[in-house]
Amino acid sequence: MNITDVDDKIINRARRNHLMDQYRSAATDLNKVIEDLERAVEEELGKQQKKISETGEEFAKATLSRQKDELADRVKQEQLKVTKIIEARDLLQALKEEAKKLGGQEGIDMLLGQNAADNLASQLDAKLGATVTDHAIYKSHTLKYENEFWDDMSALGCGYPDVLVRVTEGASGSDGMSDELSRKSRSYMDKIVEYVEVIVANKFAYVANESVYFDTRAFREAGHRYGKLNPAAVGSSMLASESESNFDTSEKRTSCDFALWKKSKPGEPSWDSPWGPGRPGWHIECSAMASDILGDSIDIHTGGHDLQFPHHDNELAQSEAYFHCHEWVRYFFHSGHLSIDGLKMSKSLKNFITIKTALTMYTARQLRTLFVIQSWDKSINFSTTVVNEALGKEKQLKNFFANVESHLRQHPMEGVQRPGLDEKQLLSRVDQAQIQVRERLEDNFDTAGAISELLSLVRDVHSYIDKCKSASGKPQPSLLKKAAVFVTKILIVFGLSDAKICEIGFGNSTSQVGSTGSLATVVAPYVEGWVSLRDKVRSAVKSGASQGSLMELTDKVRDEDMVDAGVCVVDAGNTSTWRLDDPTILQRERDERRLKLKEEKLRILRQKRLQKANLLEKLEASSIAPQELFKAKDEYKDFAFDERGVPTHNKAGKELPKNAKKKLEATYKRAVTDHEKFKDSLAKDPRFLQNMKVELQEIDSQILLLEQ
Repeated sequence: MNITDVDDKIINRARRNHLMDQYRSAATDLNKVIEDLERAVEEELGKQQKKISETGEEFAKATLSRQKDELADRVKQEQLKVTKIIEARDLLQALKEEAKKLGGQEGIDMLLGQNAADNLASQLDAKLGATVTDHAIYKSHTLKYENEFWDDMSALGCGYPDVLVRVTEGASGSDGMSDELSRKSRSYMDKIVEYVEVIVANKFAYVANESVYFDTRAFREAGHRYGKLNPAAVGSSMLASESESNFDTSEKRTSCDFALWKKSKPGEPSWDSPWGPGRPGWHIECSAMASDILGDSIDIHTGGHDLQFPHHDNELAQSEAYFHCHEWVRYFFHSGHLSIDGLKMSKSLKNFITIKTALTMYTARQLRTLFVIQSWDKSINFSTTVVNEALGKEKQLKNFFANVESHLRQHPMEGVQRPGLDEKQLLSRVDQAQIQVRERLEDNFDTAGAISELLSLVRDVHSYIDKCKSASGKPQPSLLKKAAVFVTKILIVFGLSDAKICEIGFGNSTSQVGSTGSLATVVAPYVEGWVSLRDKVRSAVKSGASQGSLMELTDKVRDEDMVDAGVCVVDAGNTSTWRLDDPTILQRERDERRLKLKEEKLRILRQKRLQKANLLEKLEASSIAPQELFKAKDEYKDFAFDERGVPTHNKAGKELPKNAKKKLEATYKRAVTDHEKFKDSLAKDPRFLQNMKVELQEIDSQILLLEQ
């Protein structure tokens, strides 16, 4: 693995963070801070809107469909950046008055902790960036995120690389990295300089004002192809806008030329070179380090889809220029993006979720499952729907392993097991699944298809077990284990299981299983759960508890003690099955079930309350004597009524229309009927109306209790 720790984005971000820290420590005037923030937001908004216009103009000129598609996506990204700036402006306006009320340092801290500060950092960098000269600023920035990266990789269960190389010197990686790996980490600046010198000597690069540029024209004229991976992007300034091939300069011979070595500007780190103080171009770092470790050719090169151009195309060009070859890399695998709202996750777009955050919501295995069930070369739109699909597939596999393990415990493999027709069919199905999974993986690493084949086999095993039960037979343990071992084997390959050879399931899923502590330490959570149940049952029986109370006790042990111990108990008729799992997963699933049950109870209670309230309102209305019904309403004030209390003339003395009289007559007749029913109910129970109000209050209390 190589770490490129001095590219433009890293330098800019480290410098801006440093300048913002300085600004915070020196800021004392709240009104000045507000003025600076408002000006910065407006200036950044203007710059970003100009960029959208420029990208739109290039999109309009594009003729190739692929170029149009990529430019259209770039326009969306730039538009999202505008949206984020506008949101920051709106937030600043919303918090400005609150900050003024707080006043002083507290108000300043509130404002500088918001997104608007990012825009201020950009403005500070434009004005003061040249004053930042301490290399330690850049080094500490990269090490911070490098260490976080190793922590995240460890949390996800990813292994460390065999070799770790870094452009700059003096870094040793994360605390979790082995000493051997740390020792292999070393500076590559000398190798990079030597690499550039060879390309210049081979006449594929030229020196201009202490910078060195790759000569794409000379490269083509020598019989090479530039832009192999994405020819449509060559020449597009917008598609190359975030690389060294597009920084402002008049020194390049053609617009496609890109920097191999850049003369450092004030405020940028620099190293000595034959051309003067400078720093490497982004692409040359990867070529020099990879060539040193892997030699003059690479079998497989991977990366994100967005790195095709310019990064990987420039890597290819400069490496082929160095080695005088035409095929430095044999195969490229470009993975799809992880997207939100249709756009790739990106810090610059501020539409990302960190791995740490994701791991507070899902386990490492669940996140790995999410990626395994998608096509590796297609984008994934991170959403609840996609995550739930992964959780559903994980649950199917968990239930499968629990079912098989339960039968293996009940019916251990012993004696002669003569296969019948059903057994022969399932055995053939297992063999078929092995072939199909291999075919899926040999077809563009179709892990999603392989998982589908495994789940199809899982369903067939369940069907076989159910068929045995319905025939009062017993499934053959050896056959169940064969299927489960195969499923486990593939999950191990996918990094979804840490089971050992011939084991089945996800492996050591709980903190207790596989513990190196004493036997008492390992079994304590399980024993305590059952001892707790025994104590509660004894106490309940002594107090004459009902059968229902005893059932509640067993359910509580199932949902509390066993879950906390990492045991999932599933009731199945008069028996139960169990499996081990991560306690945090079981607790989360239990809490989700409880939440759904609570929401359903609330839905039923609210519906019941609405029906009860409507009935009470109708009954209270029917308690009014029919002859007083219309007289009590303001809309009939000063009307004339007949002897029954039905309106006949309006307040002006004009007789009501026939249609109006007809409607009033119908209303009166219903009121008579309803009032008679009310009197009958009242005769049977003089307090029935008060009782209904009490019932309504009880429902309100239940709703309030559940809503807390």
